[in-house]
Amino acid sequence: MSVKIHHIVTGELESSLAVSLLNSGAHPELPEEERRPFGWRDDIVRRDGSVHSGVMVPVPVWLIQGAEQTILIDTGLGDIDEVSEMQSRYGVDFVASRSHDQDLVAGLAAHGVAPEDVDVVVLTHLHFDHVGNNELFPNARFIVQKDELPQAEEPPTFCMFYYPEYAYKIEAVRDRLEVIDGDHQLDPAVRLVKIGGHTPGCMVVMVSTDAGTVCLTSDVMYNYRNLELNWPMGSYWDLPDLMAGYERLHREADIIVPEHDWKFLEVHPTGTIG
Repeated sequence: MSVKIHHIVTGELESSLAVSLLNSGAHPELPEEERRPFGWRDDIVRRDGSVHSGVMVPVPVWLIQGAEQTILIDTGLGDIDEVSEMQSRYGVDFVASRSHDQDLVAGLAAHGVAPEDVDVVVLTHLHFDHVGNNELFPNARFIVQKDELPQAEEPPTFCMFYYPEYAYKIEAVRDRLEVIDGDHQLDPAVRLVKIGGHTPGCMVVMVSTDAGTVCLTSDVMYNYRNLELNWPMGSYWDLPDLMAGYERLHREADIIVPEHDWKFLEVHPTGTIG
């Protein structure tokens, strides 16, 4: 069986232009339509009834089949009401939503996998939308970078998208947590590459497939505009590290897959690579 990567969506989050592109993509020679990410709209209605412009981006996990182990990359968006209430306490009122077809368990089942079948969960970083369903996987070991843990365990007040209320998502898998430091060969077909940049310990996943080496970028590349314009998203920890990471991805990958963009399904209509 060849290695395949499946895109499974666990919900959607509102993203502003400021989040999607550093400095909102402001440039005197770049027309606005060329810096707006795919799916831009002007009718996003928040819980308070206010209407905003932005994008509703998918929050995916990635199921890798055909390797020596069944591997899941991140666990996606957790309970929508919990997420909305948690974020609102920090002044983040962006919309979080989930449609009936964005259920993680059902998404896995479509590929013949139950949560207990997952051997390894790779947590690319510990922002809330990447750890939301950790407790669903009773038999998996969880892999995370050492530099990522302090942010999730005791989030600094200025550090957006880490929330102290969500530290329990890490505690839930503490006894199965494998902490690494740097690049790591997880499987003959799967290599974890520490980039940092977006967060201290953010990593990408390089997967060898029949289509070539595929890089699942996590939030190192948030959307296809980041890739096309070589322009990072607005949320980052270390900009030089992030841009050095962009160069490395271009050197080492044949196919680069930004994390939060419905355009993925235009580029890969089946939702599967490999």
